Amino acid sequence: MALTKVGRLVQKNIIKSQTNLGGEAADTDEYLLYDASADDIKAIQSQNVVGPGLITAKTEETTSALDDLILIYDTSATALKKVSRANFVGIPSVTSVSPSNLLTGDGTGNHTIVITGAGFTGGSANLKTDGGTDIAFDSVTVNSATQITGVVAKNKANLTNANEPFDVVVTGATGATGTLANAINIDAQPVFSTSAGSLGTIAAGAGSQTFTVVAADPESAADVVYTLESGSIPAGMSFSSTSSGAVISGTASEVGANTTSNFTIRAKDAASNTSDRAFSITKNAPVVQTFTSSGTFSVPSGVSTVQVLVVAGGGSGGASIGGGGGAGGLVYHAGYPVTPGGTETVTVGDGGAGKDTPTPSSPSTGNPGNNSTFGTITAIGGGGGGSRRCGPYQGTAGAAGGSGGGASSSDNPPNYSGGSAQQGQSGSPAGQGYGNSGGAGKVRFPHGSGGGGGAGAAAGSANNPQGTSAGGVGLAYTIADGTTSVYYAGGGAGVSDSGGDGGLLQSGGQGGGGQSNYNTVNGDGVANRGGGGGAGSFPSTLPNNTSGAGGKGVVIVRWG
Repeated sequence: MALTKVGRLVQKNIIKSQTNLGGEAADTDEYLLYDASADDIKAIQSQNVVGPGLITAKTEETTSALDDLILIYDTSATALKKVSRANFVGIPSVTSVSPSNLLTGDGTGNHTIVITGAGFTGGSANLKTDGGTDIAFDSVTVNSATQITGVVAKNKANLTNANEPFDVVVTGATGATGTLANAINIDAQPVFSTSAGSLGTIAAGAGSQTFTVVAADPESAADVVYTLESGSIPAGMSFSSTSSGAVISGTASEVGANTTSNFTIRAKDAASNTSDRAFSITKNAPVVQTFTSSGTFSVPSGVSTVQVLVVAGGGSGGASIGGGGGAGGLVYHAGYPVTPGGTETVTVGDGGAGKDTPTPSSPSTGNPGNNSTFGTITAIGGGGGGSRRCGPYQGTAGAAGGSGGGASSSDNPPNYSGGSAQQGQSGSPAGQGYGNSGGAGKVRFPHGSGGGGGAGAAAGSANNPQGTSAGGVGLAYTIADGTTSVYYAGGGAGVSDSGGDGGLLQSGGQGGGGQSNYNTVNGDGVANRGGGGGAGSFPSTLPNNTSGAGGKGVVIVRWG
């Protein structure tokens, strides 16, 4: 190759017109160097280049950085010049990526990555793992020559913390690529293992419950901290963050209707990365089952205690100016223990049938009511009212029972007493079994009988001007619907032979009204309230002097 010693090439095209050396340079091949001290281009053999094999032993560069320099021949200046690779037309350059830290969360949704640089027109982009594996964007939008937006699913294969850092590669329209190395890291958020949505339903009366929500940090073994970010948990329950998870525990407050509490729990890892997930818990309203006949109570799953009201059948009134029938015994238990999924036997006692006096000389004491039961609880049937016979007009005492029957009237001493109450019934906790004694009868004219005892009070004795007495008042409960007070177990009223009312129907709180000489209504105790029956009248005045029947009992179960 001809050389000149005047600082320039002999021919303008000495380089551009020559064939490119296809392989590696041989040791005897010559390189052109510019000797600045001599202001001249000189030749040097390859073998004389400092560091043998400096060129010949090097692997060909397949990619280069944007700031690498490339030698080109400038025909206009008739000279070799250097140019940065980044300035070549069609070679994209990547200057920044946002965000540079991706949060995986629970793996749902997408990452949106904005790439900034130059030479993007007609290009595309992708990610590359630390191990060199390409990850394609699910969608690529070339916003402009200087911006590309890529969208990739968070659960994309290989897009994991283990494969960080990630390069961002932009391929230009000519196929040339620009790379921003180590541009993106994955900082994994806590991942919930508890599925979103309902954590469960709390049955009415279920007692204390516990729900646990769990998340973990894929990047460390440090504990995740939980907070109740929004919404509310059921009233009566508490929230706590533990090493085992977010714990919601306690006894949910009673609600009037089935109520769903919606809330969001946030999990935060040691690097303050967070994940949120929405949950709910439903609290069922109390449920009531009323037994008006015998049967079986099937305990719902999750129910360990129930409220229960057990009322026995009321006793019937006595005939012939008889005493009022005693109310059925009443037992209320606010927290009766039951076995979830088990059963309890239920018996509902009938009221005592009404009685009459076929002949003046045959008094007929009222019939007792029948017992009611729930499991181990027993309420005793009401006692029948006493009766009086004619010729001589001699009375009888009221019978004992859950509440005692009233005594009949009498012409001769002594005054007959009302029947006693049988409290302390089986299965009845202290203070939760109720019954009272019947009233005494009155000796001599005007004749009068005592009323039957009620669950709330004893009956009055026959000592008013007309010798009549009302039955004892019952007790009121809201167990049937949670709001309405209803009286149960009132005593039946007694009667007189001198005229006037022997007690109005339901006198004394759900007891039956009694007859008199001028009142042909001998009231029955109210059905499914356990009321005592009203007394029958004087047989010489009313041929049909049948006493009122006792009211049938009831068992009401409520949980929640």
